[in-house]
Amino acid sequence: MVPGIASDGQGRLCTDCAGIPGDYLCTRCGEEGRKQRKGLCSRCVLTERLDELLNDGTGRIRPELIALYDGLRQATRPRSIFTWTGRERVQRLLRAIAHGQVPLTHEGLNQLTPPRAVAYLRDLLMHYGILPRIDRHLTLFERWLEHWLTAIDDPGHRELLERFASWDILRGLRAAAARGPLGEGRAKSARDALRTARTFLTWLEERGVGLTTCAQADLDAWHAEAFWARRPAQKFLRWAMASKLMPPLTIPSRNTMNPAPISQQARMTLLRRALDDDDLDLVVRVLIVLTMMFAQSLSRISRLTLDDLIEDQGRLSIRLGDPPTPVPEPFAGLLRAFAARRPNLTTATNPGARWLFPGRRAGQPMTSDAFARQLRHAGVPALNGRTAAIRQLALQAPPAVVARMLGYHHVHITALAAEAGSPWSHYAPDDYGE
Repeated sequence: MVPGIASDGQGRLCTDCAGIPGDYLCTRCGEEGRKQRKGLCSRCVLTERLDELLNDGTGRIRPELIALYDGLRQATRPRSIFTWTGRERVQRLLRAIAHGQVPLTHEGLNQLTPPRAVAYLRDLLMHYGILPRIDRHLTLFERWLEHWLTAIDDPGHRELLERFASWDILRGLRAAAARGPLGEGRAKSARDALRTARTFLTWLEERGVGLTTCAQADLDAWHAEAFWARRPAQKFLRWAMASKLMPPLTIPSRNTMNPAPISQQARMTLLRRALDDDDLDLVVRVLIVLTMMFAQSLSRISRLTLDDLIEDQGRLSIRLGDPPTPVPEPFAGLLRAFAARRPNLTTATNPGARWLFPGRRAGQPMTSDAFARQLRHAGVPALNGRTAAIRQLALQAPPAVVARMLGYHHVHITALAAEAGSPWSHYAPDDYGE
């Protein structure tokens, strides 16, 4: 312990050198630290609780849970684990798996409630190798889908929506999860598509029309009433037409232009703020650089890892596409500083995590929603700034080059270049293959 402050205000002093009275040695383990109860440190108090919660009824820790037991006890901040294990619902879950009341499998966890507490425990069990890894958002969606379908009274609608979910929604989510972790946005879009599809079927029924007899006038009227709110149903409509469950009709569309970019001056001001504003959270400063300089979406930023930062002879590059993109100074120094001080590494959930932005859940990165909240609070227009960054880059280099380095499709960047009036917008992608 170094709770004392040196006379110069800079150095830290131990209890003896600082003259702080008191005994700070744990009576059980002998380690110096803040005592929590009856002369015991937080780690020893936490160990007592885990001994009670994770034993299999014979007084010993269930063998399959030893990795979880050791991992929780070794947390840098044992008090946070003590607080978590003090909740009644968490204690009930831990006792259930320790006593074998449910199988120690993903299917067994699916029998437990409440969902959020179960999801957190599932992440821990996967993190410590007790359960095989599966995508968290996919699992939550599958559980939600089961309950949601059960609540649909109309058997015809339920059967149709179940087919849509199985053959289109779930197939897409599982394929995406096989490539990398799903984000919250992908799962939310899937739920929105199903809910809006159900609303569409009910709306048709109220008009006295079935899906097989739906006409173009019906489809136009559906979208005319509230186009943006009803747009999520278009995925269902395309699936239904492809499956010949409804006539081949034209789905109304509206031009979805990219959000108006901020000015180049505003963009430069934000980048200078990321460098100079020490009062701004370091996470926000790095997010500004990745959005305003490298035009990265928040969902893609959340999936970056330490392995995507590449040092070569003192020069830093970041792997956003192929080849990796050089990071100029002083922004490279900011990224290095952040990589050395990443958040959420002091609990039992993410020690040793490779995520560039580790989250609070075991094995999970911070979410794009969390990023968006922090940027809004700091007054940073991330989406408009990213649009400005893409346009500026498209004015400086051929779209194909920009697309490869930033991980975009060249068609998207070419379209943005044309909107921005780029002199490169008419160059063929293959002209810049090297």
